[in-house]
Amino acid sequence: MNTSLITVLAATELPGRIIGFDAQLLTDLGLQLFSTLVIVVALYFILHKPVTAMLDKRKQAIANEINEAKATNANAAKLKADYEDKIAGIEEEAAQILKETRAKALARQEQMVAEAKKEIEAMKAKAANDILLEQERVKDEMKTQLIDVSTLMASKFVALSIDENKHQEIIDDIIKEMGDVQWLS
Repeated sequence: MNTSLITVLAATELPGRIIGFDAQLLTDLGLQLFSTLVIVVALYFILHKPVTAMLDKRKQAIANEINEAKATNANAAKLKADYEDKIAGIEEEAAQILKETRAKALARQEQMVAEAKKEIEAMKAKAANDILLEQERVKDEMKTQLIDVSTLMASKFVALSIDENKHQEIIDDIIKEMGDVQWLS
């Protein structure tokens, strides 16, 4: 194969150079450079402004999203701090409410105890008054019975006018008729 490549090169009769810079090559090369330059300039004018505008819009949109994200993060941090403050305030308020409720309950308990003591004292006073009234009633009843007994005895003494033994029997009969009476003073 090496021999065939050499024979092809020898047949083209190139004078020891691989590329020959002749007029045809330079013309073709100039035309290609010119058409490439025309295409690049045309594409620059056609695509540069829209692509640049699109990239600027995209850059601006990304910058806006970053700014919004930063603002949202700052707002979220502020809200978080506010909520933490509110939670701390709520805990303090709850502790204060519990403290006030306990104080009110203790005051109510003391008030109820005081009212109960007053009621007990009133009951004691009423009971003492009732006892005194009952004692007075019993004394009055005893006086009435004593008067009745005395009247009965006097009537029997007068009616009978008898001796001492008979007198003692009548007293014993009267006591038996009345039953066992305890004399309270």
